[in-house]
Formats: sequence, C-alpha cells, structure tokens
Amino acid sequence: MKIALVNPAFYDGEEFRNRFDDYLDWIRGGNLYVAPFEPPVGLAFLSAYLKERGHEVRLIDMQGLLMDSKELASQLALYQPDLVGVTAMTPTVPQALQAAEIAKENIPGAKVVLGGVHPTLDPAGVLADPNVDYVIRGEGEEAFASLSASLASGLDPRCIAGLSLRAGDEIIVKDKAPLIADMDSLPMPDYEAFPVERYIEHNRSLRSIRGISVIASRGCPFQCAFCAVHQTMGRKWRIKSPQRVIDELLLLKERHDLEGVWFKDSIFNLDRRWVREFCRLMIEQRVEIEWQALTRIDLIDEEELRLMKPAGLSQLDLGIETGSPKSLARLKKGITVDTIKRKVALAKRHVKVFGFFMIGIPGEEETDVRQTFELAKSLELDRWSWSIYSPLPGSALYEELVDRGKIEPYRLEYHHVHFTEAYPGICDIHPVRLKELYREFNEYFYRQGASPAAAG
Repeated sequence: MKIALVNPAFYDGEEFRNRFDDYLDWIRGGNLYVAPFEPPVGLAFLSAYLKERGHEVRLIDMQGLLMDSKELASQLALYQPDLVGVTAMTPTVPQALQAAEIAKENIPGAKVVLGGVHPTLDPAGVLADPNVDYVIRGEGEEAFASLSASLASGLDPRCIAGLSLRAGDEIIVKDKAPLIADMDSLPMPDYEAFPVERYIEHNRSLRSIRGISVIASRGCPFQCAFCAVHQTMGRKWRIKSPQRVIDELLLLKERHDLEGVWFKDSIFNLDRRWVREFCRLMIEQRVEIEWQALTRIDLIDEEELRLMKPAGLSQLDLGIETGSPKSLARLKKGITVDTIKRKVALAKRHVKVFGFFMIGIPGEEETDVRQTFELAKSLELDRWSWSIYSPLPGSALYEELVDRGKIEPYRLEYHHVHFTEAYPGICDIHPVRLKELYREFNEYFYRQGASPAAAG
C-alpha cells in the first residue's frame, strides 16, 4: 500500500521564513517556540514500522521543507497514495485539517487518518470534519499498520484497537491503542524519511554543533498540571535498552557525521541503573558524541552527573517553569524555589544548564511573573526558553479552566494556543500586557546570551 505521512507546519513556508528572520535574536538566545523547528521523529518511528511491514511510505515534512499548501497539494497529487496519515497537536489542528482537505481534493479515493495528541483527545470533533475518515488514539504504530493491512485486503477495520472512525453518519469512538511495552521491538526511526540535513544545519547555526534530536523512551509518571503527554504516551515509562540506544547513536553518527544529539524524552534519567549502564557503554564503546537531556529538577543527582559527564553529557534541559511559589503549586511541580536554586547550582558545577520558563499561568498576577523573571536572572543559566501558558486539552489545568467556565471544551482559538500568544481570560494579566512582558523577558535574555561573559 502507498502511504503518505504529513507533518504540518505551525506556519506556511514563507510565514515561517519571515518569523525566523524576525525573531532570530530570540531563537539564538534559546527561544524554541517563536519558530518551532524540530524533526518529526514520531512520524519517523511510524515510517520505519510501516516499511518493515512492506508498505511504500513517503513522509512529507511541510515544516522541514518550509512547504506551503500549494506544494503539499502538488506532492500528494504526484505521489497518489492510498492512505494519508496526518499528525496533529492542538496548535496545529487547523493546519492538519487543511492537509486532510488538500488530500481529499487531490486524491478523492484515498483514505485520511489523523493521529497525535489532539485527535486522541477529541476524536469525535476531528471526525466531524468530512475530510477525515479515521482517527488513531494513542501510540500509532500498531493501529496504523493494522489499518493499512485491512484496507489493502478489503477488510472492515472497525475491530482495530485504537481506531475511531466515521461510518456513514455515525461516529464510532473507541478506546486508545494499547501502549507498546517493549521499546526495543520498534525499528530505529526512519531519519532518512525527512530532510535530516536541514535540521542538522539549523542546530549548527544556533549551537555551533552538528546535532539532531532523538527519542529513547515514552511515557511520564509525573502529574504536571499543564502537560498532556500522558494522554498519548501513558504514565508508564518505557525505554529502549542501553545497548540499543548506543547502536542507534553510532548509526546516526556514521550516517550524518553528527557531533551531538538531544534526548527529547520527557524524562531521561528516571531509572538510575539504566543511566549507569548507558554511561558505561558510552565510554567503553567510545561513542564519542556530545549529548544533552531533559530531566526534572528533583531528579538532579551529583553522583549521577559525575557518571554522565565523562560519557558525553554537555547540558541538562530543565523544566523550571516559574519562580512563583503559588504557580509552582498550581502546576503540581512538586518542587520549591529553594530546591530549584540548589539543584541548578549543583548541575552548573558539572554541565551547561538550559531552563524552560512559562508566564501567564492560570491565576497569575504580574507579581508572579516578575518572580519568575527574577529567579531566571538569579540562576545565571547558559540558555533560556520562554513561553506563554496555553490551555492544552488533556491536561489537568485545561479541565479546571473548562470547569470554571474560562474556556469551552474543544472550542479553542487555535491561533492563540501557540506558547507565544496570550490566550484571553486565562490569568489575571491583560493579554496585551502579558505579551509586553514576554517581549521584555526575551529581549533581556537574548542580550545576556549574546554577552561575552555568558558566551564564555
């Protein structure tokens, strides 16, 4: 079966170029949200899984190719797939549905399936669009492969676990797909399916190193109130074996002449025994590649840092989020401002530290936002990324906002769910003022990052 997988961009090609140029200083300062440009590793997992089962797959990466809607139409018309899969986060729902419409216009006989976090949470709403035939809820590999096999054989796909569908006028919503227990059972992501060199060059222009993102694990057991990752990946943390990760790093390094990788897992170091074995193998097998990883403040441990640094760890990415005690409690971070200061200082003795911060959290006043600003300044991090809180369906805070009548369920102004826009009615700061503060903080930290002292 011929399958097209579409990665819709936050912005059409020309708009992305303009945004990248307009906000280049902020991006160099560390902002990852004003012009999002991350490789579609999730679709690369899916591409590899489908190819392993004999399907012909083309990944159309609108983001990586800076592609607009007209070019997508041309690519689909030329390829003529039997099945079109489109991934969608809440901020990209309009773009994903537009891609579905383009698919139906150019290949009327093709079936269209949407997956990702938003279709998982609102399958009925997504299936209400006449251009969408199916929704896969949760992890997509097994359900997508089963759907492809059913359509190729002319069988009824209704019995497939994780698959919701529209049958005539009826919308049939089913439970999420079962989680994949053994991460080693998945093939290595198909990095060759997307324009990998563009992402490597993007990273080199910003960080002076040839690097790419990788994912070793899925799931997160923690309860952060703003996050919805558990809705697709579950709360059970699952990770590839250390040797499997090493093997994939060596292949990526050889194929793409890499100097570094970024582990984009929700939590890299949840299992200390796994980390010890991984670090031992990295040193023993002389992988000699620089890496950074995301973790929680309360999981920073000095003994572990002393293991990770000789194995290549160069930077920890930390979800600090806020310097307001009130907001830390609201987000259910399970940490205090004092813990943040102590753990960041500990990490800085060994590696570089990148901090993620968020303003406009429900209930925040300007004093809370200023507390975050002052904390970020005091930590003297190597890089910073700032976002504005957006209500993400599936998160505890989103449900709270719905219950309080602040937003209507699945009736979002999607252009404001973008982490750089102030969603109206969320916090106690007027959206115009919140955007002013957002600009002030980004400008300040860009100047800090550009200063000779910080660069050293």
